[in-house]
Amino acid sequence: MKILITGGAGFVGSHMVNRFCNQGHDVTIFDSLGHTSCMNRLQADVQLHTGRLQDYSDIFSLNKDFDLVINSAAETHVDESFERPTDFIDTNVLGLHNLSKFCTKNNIPLLHLSTDEVIGNGEPLYEDSMTLPTNPYSATKACGESILHAYGYCYGLDWKVVRLNNTYGTMQFPDKLIPYFITRLHDGEKLTIHGSGEQVRYFLNVDDFVDAVEVVIESGENKNIYNVSTDESYNVLDITKMICDGMGKDFNDCVTYVEDRLFQDPIYLSNSDKLRSIGWKPKRFLKETMSELIVWYTSNRDFFK
Repeated sequence: MKILITGGAGFVGSHMVNRFCNQGHDVTIFDSLGHTSCMNRLQADVQLHTGRLQDYSDIFSLNKDFDLVINSAAETHVDESFERPTDFIDTNVLGLHNLSKFCTKNNIPLLHLSTDEVIGNGEPLYEDSMTLPTNPYSATKACGESILHAYGYCYGLDWKVVRLNNTYGTMQFPDKLIPYFITRLHDGEKLTIHGSGEQVRYFLNVDDFVDAVEVVIESGENKNIYNVSTDESYNVLDITKMICDGMGKDFNDCVTYVEDRLFQDPIYLSNSDKLRSIGWKPKRFLKETMSELIVWYTSNRDFFK
C-alpha cells in the first residue's frame, strides 16, 4: 500500500511511519520540519516532501497515486494556542481543508488524528457527543472533524477520525509532561506543578495507538469517528511521583508549585467501546513502561539536537 503521512517526522507520525515501513508499505512523509519534528525518529529511508499544509500549492505538488493519506500534522501545545491561535487555525483548520480537498480531488481515503480534548468540561466523550472545546487548540480540532463531515457529505470524501488520549512513548519531544519531567530531573532542575497537580489525564502508549490505527484502517467504517482511549488514569502528582521513584529522587525535594494554567480542563472521559468492539484493546501500561522511558530519555539527551 502507498501511504502519505503528514507530520511524519513528528512523534506520533514517526511511530506510524516506522510501523508501516517495517511491514513493507511504500511510505511518503510530508512535514514542515518545525522545531518538534526530527528525522532521527525515522528508522527507514522514506521519501520526504517538505511543506506546510496551509500552503495549497505545497499539497497539490504531491503525487496523486496514494492508497491512503494519514494526517498527523498539527499544532498541539495547548498553552501555545493561547498565545498564537492563528497558527493553530492555519495548520489544524485551513491545513486540513487543503488536505481534504486534495484527497477528494484524487479519490484518496483520509484518516485524521483528532483529540479527546474536543470535550474539555469533564463530560463523557462518545463518538457522537456534541463537541465542547475549551481552548483554541481543541476548538481547531473540533472544527477539523466538522470539515471532514462536510467534505464527506458534500463531496463524497472517504474519511475516518481517531481521537487520542495523552500519548506517550520514546522519541516524544520534551515539551510534554513525561519527557519534560524526566529530562528536567536528570538535569537537576525542579519539576513545576501547576496548581494542585490533581488534574487527571488518561495515558495511551504510542504503540497501542498505532495498533488502533491499523484496526481502524482494516475494520473501521467509512465516515466514522473512533475514540482511542485507555482505562489508565493518573493525576499530575501521580506521574511526578512515578518519575521521581523511578529515578531514585525524593518527590518533596524535587517539586515546586506554580500558578495553575489558564482554563485547566479537569479530566477527559473518552469512551472507546466502539473501537474495542472491532478488535482493539490497549496492551501496554505506563507503570510497566516508565523505567524504559527513563532510560531512553536520560540516554538520548542530544537526540533532538
